[in-house]
Amino acid sequence: MELTDLERDFLRRLLGESWVSPPLFDHETVARLVELGLVETEPLPSGDVEYRITDAGRAAATA
Repeated sequence: MELTDLERDFLRRLLGESWVSPPLFDHETVARLVELGLVETEPLPSGDVEYRITDAGRAAATA
């Protein structure tokens, strides 16, 4: 699978820790990563979304 530079950069940033989106983040930017199973999300009570990399995402980020 070919990842865009933006997708690969996002995955690499998640290698160290999960990330909570700011209020105005465009979630469509990384929707494909979620659909591919490279990233998982968790809605937070605040309305923000936490993004965590999966094992498949780790493999893709370091490929």
